[in-house]
Amino acid sequence: MPDPSADSLPPAELPKPGDSGLTRLAYLRQVLGASHAPPAGPPLAPALHPAEKALEESQRLLELFFAQSLDGFYFMMLDEPVRWDSSTDKEAVLEWVLEHQRMTRVNEAMAAQYGADPGQLIGLSPAQIFAHDLAHARRVWREFFDTGRVHVETEGRRLDGQPVWIEGDYICLYAPDGRIIGHFGIQRDITARRRHDEEISRSREELRALAARLQSVREDERARISREVHDELGQALTGLRLDLSWLRGRLKDRPELAERVHSAVTRIDGTIDTVRRIATELRPSVLDHLGLLAAVEWQAQEFEKRTGMPVRLELSSAHPALDDARATTVFRILQESLTNVARHAGASHVHIALALGPEVVTLTVADDGRGISDAERTSLRSLGLVGIRERAIACGGECTIEGRAGQGTTVHARIPLGEGETP
Repeated sequence: MPDPSADSLPPAELPKPGDSGLTRLAYLRQVLGASHAPPAGPPLAPALHPAEKALEESQRLLELFFAQSLDGFYFMMLDEPVRWDSSTDKEAVLEWVLEHQRMTRVNEAMAAQYGADPGQLIGLSPAQIFAHDLAHARRVWREFFDTGRVHVETEGRRLDGQPVWIEGDYICLYAPDGRIIGHFGIQRDITARRRHDEEISRSREELRALAARLQSVREDERARISREVHDELGQALTGLRLDLSWLRGRLKDRPELAERVHSAVTRIDGTIDTVRRIATELRPSVLDHLGLLAAVEWQAQEFEKRTGMPVRLELSSAHPALDDARATTVFRILQESLTNVARHAGASHVHIALALGPEVVTLTVADDGRGISDAERTSLRSLGLVGIRERAIACGGECTIEGRAGQGTTVHARIPLGEGETP
C-alpha cells in the first residue's frame, strides 16, 4: 500500500468562526488540492464562487445599462464631502459646491444632449454648466440638497451655446456619516417636446385672441344693428301708426274701413314691440345708459317674467365704473347661464350674485335643478359653455362650472380689473 504521507501536503488551516464564504471556499480549494494535485503546466485561474459570479454579472449588466441607455446617466461628485444640516452655513456651502462638484462619469446619451464627447464633460462643475443662469442653479441645488432628490425641467446650454431643455431625476449620494458626497442623475432631452408645447400654447393664444377680436366685432355690429333697428325702423313704424290713427279719426262714418285701420294699428303696435325686443336682445340699451348693475337687475326681471321662475338677486358695488368690454363680458355670461337654466336645468329657483370689487368682478349664477354632469360640462357640443369660459379668459379672468346631481349647477366667473388687462 502506498504511504499516504509521501504525497501529503501540510494540513489546511480551518477557517475561523465568522469567516466569510469566500474564506471557506479557499479552505475547500486547499483541501481538494491536497488529494488531487494540479496537472503540470501553467497555473489555472482560480474558480469563482457563485456569489462572485453573480456580482460580476450584475456589474457587467450595470455597465451595459449605463453605457447603452437612451437616457443620459452621470455621476457628479464633490471634491470633498459636505455637511448639509441646520448647523451649516448653507449659502456658503452652496457657493463652494457650485465650484467644486464635478462630472466624474457620463454615458454617450448624456454627452449627446450637450453636443459633446463624454471626455469633454468630465470635470465640469455646476458653475460652468449653468454659467448662463447661476441664480437658477442655486435655487435648484438648494432645493435638491434640502430634499435629497428632485425632479426638474431646466433650460441648459450645449457646448456650442445652443439652448437645450432637460428633464431629469436626481438623487443625492451620502457618506456613512451623512455628509453629501455627490449625486447621480438621469436626464433626457425634451427640447423638441418643449418647442411643440410652446407652438401649441402660442396657437391657442392666437386662437383666443382671434375669438376675442371676433366677439368684439360681433358686439360692435350688434350694437350698430340694435341702434338702427330701434331708431330707423322704430321711428318709421311709429310714424306709420300716427298716420293710421289720423286716418281712423277721419273714417267715423265708414265703420268697415275704420275697423280695418284699427286692425292695422294694432298689428303695427305689435311690430313695434317686436322691434324693441329684437333691439334689446341685440344690445340692451340699459347696459350702455345705466351700467352693468342695472342691466343685470333688468335681465333678472325679464327672466322671471319669461319663465315664471323666482330669482334671488344680490348686487354690490365698490367700483365706480366698469369698462365696456368687461361689462359686456359679464352680462353675456349671465345671459348664456340663464339660457342654460331655462333650457336644461329643470330648476325651480335661481340665485344671481354680482359683486363689483375694487380689483375684481365676480358673478355667480346658481340653480337648484338636476345638476350638469361631467360629460355635459366637457362635451364638444356644449359650445355655450365653451363661449362662457372663453369670454372670461379673453378678459384675463376665469370661469368655473360645477354641478352636483339633483342639487343644481353653479357658474362662477371672476374678471380682474387690474390696469393693463383691458382687452
